[in-house]
Amino acid sequence: MSEHSPSKVPRKRWYKMGTLLFLIYLICFADRSNIGVAAPEMVRELGLSGAVTGALLSAFFWGYVLTQLPGGWLANKVGPKRVIVGALVVVGTTGCLTGFVAHLPALMGLRFLMGLGEGVIWPSFAVMFLNWFPTSERGRAVSLSQYTLPLSSVIMAPLAGWMIREFQWRAMFVMQGIPALVLAVVFWAIAAEDPVLDTHLSDAERDYIVERRDGATLESRPFSEVLGRQIVWGLCLTYFLWITGLYAFGMWVPTVVKELSADMGMDTVGWLTAIPYAFATVGLYFVSRAADRSHFSRGWYVSGALCLAGLALLIQHFVANTMMINMVMLVLACVGIYSALGAWWSWALANVPRNQAAPAIGLINLFGNAGGICGPLFVGYAAAGGKASDGLYVIGFALLLGSLVALLLALKNPEIQAADVSHVLH
Repeated sequence: MSEHSPSKVPRKRWYKMGTLLFLIYLICFADRSNIGVAAPEMVRELGLSGAVTGALLSAFFWGYVLTQLPGGWLANKVGPKRVIVGALVVVGTTGCLTGFVAHLPALMGLRFLMGLGEGVIWPSFAVMFLNWFPTSERGRAVSLSQYTLPLSSVIMAPLAGWMIREFQWRAMFVMQGIPALVLAVVFWAIAAEDPVLDTHLSDAERDYIVERRDGATLESRPFSEVLGRQIVWGLCLTYFLWITGLYAFGMWVPTVVKELSADMGMDTVGWLTAIPYAFATVGLYFVSRAADRSHFSRGWYVSGALCLAGLALLIQHFVANTMMINMVMLVLACVGIYSALGAWWSWALANVPRNQAAPAIGLINLFGNAGGICGPLFVGYAAAGGKASDGLYVIGFALLLGSLVALLLALKNPEIQAADVSHVLH
């Protein structure tokens, strides 16, 4: 092994690949979530009921869950670069076309197709993380991409609100769909699936990555062994309950904020919607940092965060009676929902062999994002005939149940400790 000091090795892998993966996930998450900001205007113009709106908001996830496992298989078969580029083309095209359709079946069909395209991205990212980042850096690479979840709402919600105010909601979908198409061209032109194939990388950095990316990994094992592990199924259940709350919150909270500030414009709603996510971004940093340094199972951090979110949503419904209290509870709920994401993947993906990382991520995401189908529907039906804020509390119960499952997993598997980030994805 060559003697490369980490402090002396160039960091082009971060400036190039880390930045590209961050931007791709940021844009994709914004394209899947911006319909939440547009929902109040779409409901008014198209005359949608709460239940129908919930179905529209969840249509994306019907497609998203279908391509999780195929996405992992494709990434291993044809390479993650081709899969990611194809997915970006689908996401960008369907995002733009959303601005041109006026009928509910067409809208739901486009959202479904967007979900099909985006479902292959995260499993493909797993292969890129494994190829491009040494084991000691992989946790930070995963966390960097996870920051896009709250950040997309911090950046894109106010931007979407401004676009809707200035150009109407149809133009917003077109303008926010174009960056995905641009990124597809950029990624195809400059990204390499493996640092060995990147001629612009220095020999020192290439050797540093290759020599350190396979350390401390589990030996190759069949996918059947992944399916036979009880903790994997427990993680699938936890993530299902978690994502039920996460996406229902993200899709419905702009409508809730609009109800709480009925006399304010859509740009103001966008800015108010961004506030909880700004706090959640800070929470994600500190919880990830604390979990990495702790000797306790990361499951404790996941359980605690979900408990905070669930309690905040219940308080928001049953106790909050002013705009200020409602916003405080929404902030706490958002912090709880997002702050443990870094700890989650470091904990969950440490339980699968390296050669099964892509399909295992697809499996967990498949079950988790089935919650993206259920959550918006639950809120829509619970709020039928009333305000969206009257139904948001139902996902509080799902988050509390997810907290309990995570706690039981942490107690039952005490040997799975918060380890060095080198164990992520192994």
